[in-house]
Amino acid sequence: MAQEAHFRKLLPIAQTLVAAVFGGWGLWLRDSIIGNSLGWNSTLRFHVWPWPFKFAAILNMPALIAGGLVSWPLDSLKPGLPESVSMLPTLLFVPLLWYWVGSCVDRTGRSTRNRNSGLVFSISFLLFALVCAGAALISAFIGSYTSYLFFGIAILLTVALGVTAYSALRKRKAKVA
Repeated sequence: MAQEAHFRKLLPIAQTLVAAVFGGWGLWLRDSIIGNSLGWNSTLRFHVWPWPFKFAAILNMPALIAGGLVSWPLDSLKPGLPESVSMLPTLLFVPLLWYWVGSCVDRTGRSTRNRNSGLVFSISFLLFALVCAGAALISAFIGSYTSYLFFGIAILLTVALGVTAYSALRKRKAKVA
């Protein structure tokens, strides 16, 4: 019997590492750019979003939204917190998000009894990551400085609609057969 991939275990670990590395790298770049110029009291802090941060944000958009909702009251109570501390709640939601995605993939793979479902998901996830990387790259040239947020939400909605349509099509096929 072939050993099946357990995406519910692999994805949270891998994606948390990716989010921490790219998000941390992006925040470090942002801090070094802003700290060496006019400072945090200028409008520059609204315009500087390095590519690694955008990539981590787009890839983990639901976690970014949930972390933003949690850190919003925290920032209101303690307005002088560094941005890296303010972003920590987001990092707590990343493994939850990817555990849920991995559990759904594992459950779908077991229910279809298809040996290639893990490979199909791996290729789909690689394509998703490449689209997120591309969106992070082009967001600087299209729209405003924060257009990466709109790209991330658009990608999230597209994936959600695609997964929902695929699931409905699969259920419909099962009823016909």
